[in-house]
Amino acid sequence: MADEQPLGDVSQDEGKEGTRPQLPEEPIPAKLSRGRVIVKGEMARVLHDAGHYGTLKNEVELALEAEEALLLIRRKRIQVLDSKGAELDFSVLLQILSKRHPRLWTQYLVYSDLRSRGYVVRTGYGKGLWFRVYPRGAKLNEVTAKYFVCAISEGSPLKVAELEKLSRLALRNRKKLMLAVLDRQGEATYYLVSPADITAGK
Repeated sequence: MADEQPLGDVSQDEGKEGTRPQLPEEPIPAKLSRGRVIVKGEMARVLHDAGHYGTLKNEVELALEAEEALLLIRRKRIQVLDSKGAELDFSVLLQILSKRHPRLWTQYLVYSDLRSRGYVVRTGYGKGLWFRVYPRGAKLNEVTAKYFVCAISEGSPLKVAELEKLSRLALRNRKKLMLAVLDRQGEATYYLVSPADITAGK
């Protein structure tokens, strides 16, 4: 296993804001539709630009990933309503979204931790690569992601062959692979992994 990689904390919610739009004090209305949290209207672009959240469609519709929606509702940035107009709190939304995303709680803990440290985080390429992590304050149209991040819970097995596959995939995409290991308290420790580290450990 590679050495532990320290990731420093920052005090700001979203890292270095620069000229990003400021979010309103009141939570932005959002709706749960077909298992996805959607923000519509002029606030869609504002929320997207403020923290690189979600996928923007036609400038007026923002589809949030499950972990993004949970973080934003926890930070009181959005207010999520169901099809009947009832407000969904964090716990209820987690329960609903977890039906489609069985490992959502683990994903959320890692995503939330990376965001709290000021990193720009986007979804990964699938196949175990959960997130793409950009430098603090990054403008996505100007820089590429530095890391791919996958995660496991402490004590959960991860086959060496699978880890090697993920590492080589990251390498082909000119990224570094970061393994996030969650302990029983939900705290994440990060390890930088390379094919050489894996080969040495065999």
